[in-house]
Amino acid sequence: MLKDKNILYIVHKYNSFQKDPIEEAAKYFKKVYVLVRYKPISKIVKYLPFKRLKVFDESVVIDLKSVPENVEVIKTPVWYLPFGIFNRWLGRLHFRAVDKAIKKYNIRFDIVHAHFLWSSGYVGMKLMERYNVPFVVTGHGYDVYQLPFKNDWWKELIKKILLSANHIVTVSEFNKTFLPKINIPDSNIKIINNGFSPKDFYMMDKVTARKELNIDTKKQVLIAVGNLEKIKGYDILIESMEKLVSEDKNILCYIVGEGSQHSNLESLIKLRKLEKNVFLIGAKPHDTIMNWMNAADVFVIPSRMESASVVLLEALACGRPVVSSKVGIVPSVINSDQYGYVLEGNTSDYLYGGIKKALNREWSYKEISEYAQSFSWESSVKELVNIYSNIID
Repeated sequence: MLKDKNILYIVHKYNSFQKDPIEEAAKYFKKVYVLVRYKPISKIVKYLPFKRLKVFDESVVIDLKSVPENVEVIKTPVWYLPFGIFNRWLGRLHFRAVDKAIKKYNIRFDIVHAHFLWSSGYVGMKLMERYNVPFVVTGHGYDVYQLPFKNDWWKELIKKILLSANHIVTVSEFNKTFLPKINIPDSNIKIINNGFSPKDFYMMDKVTARKELNIDTKKQVLIAVGNLEKIKGYDILIESMEKLVSEDKNILCYIVGEGSQHSNLESLIKLRKLEKNVFLIGAKPHDTIMNWMNAADVFVIPSRMESASVVLLEALACGRPVVSSKVGIVPSVINSDQYGYVLEGNTSDYLYGGIKKALNREWSYKEISEYAQSFSWESSVKELVNIYSNIID
């Protein structure tokens, strides 16, 4: 039985796909500790002029809304430079901060679950060795399909972390295909899909949502949500908007998120003369994302590569049709054109065509939202809880 057990989660942020399943799993445990890798700069970035740092704003990194009574969220400050060779020391620094917190708060735990192979996965491995507890690790995206293949140093390190785990979870079949390439046995891998939180993402009136966000209620609106990184393909979205706006100037596109490509995308918007139609609105607290999704006529995912997109499920839960490139779990989720369109190619021409087709169609928001209910966190977490039970037994 897990009801008399404590679990320790090691996470990089406490929001969205790390927060929601943890709080669902809390129903099964006596006590849940969540140690969040925390950049001390998070407290002051809102006062700094550098837009790309806004992604570290504390309100974006940690969401403490409606935290269950048995869940204790503790920030573990780690000072480091998040790029290049400095990342190689991050695991040790992160473990030192976590171990310090465990002693400071007298944390007792029966199992540890780390989200992301690096650096949380490294911490989980070290905690297993030091405290003799079972260890589960979840690989989410870049940490599975990109990091182990940077060079031999990273390959061996990630392989060591994975082989040390009692169980490996990953969030899509796409991710799983990369693990045999670093000789990880299939028998220890379980695919558990991401989900969404029905209490945080649900259908609301579009006009109401737009008025709250000060968006023109008479225009057609596209919404995209994600980090402003090259892999997310927002440059492709902006290029497709140039073609759409040349035909209809009443189309608006709002991109919610922040990242290293902000200035490049801003320049591209100016180059294409789209300042009145495309808006980079920055990172927003997770509990406001639902309003943005409900303001949309169409939700867009232009990614070059994606694993198990949570925003896909959240947008569907809000009843919004999705136009997406053919990446990750998208083709299996958008398995009917009643829910959106999956593009065969990842170019601005394909995206333009898909968006135009979606904007010119009447959609049943209710039908889309009802379909999405099968992707809630509840079913995914039940699979995870079975893993916990078997390992502890």
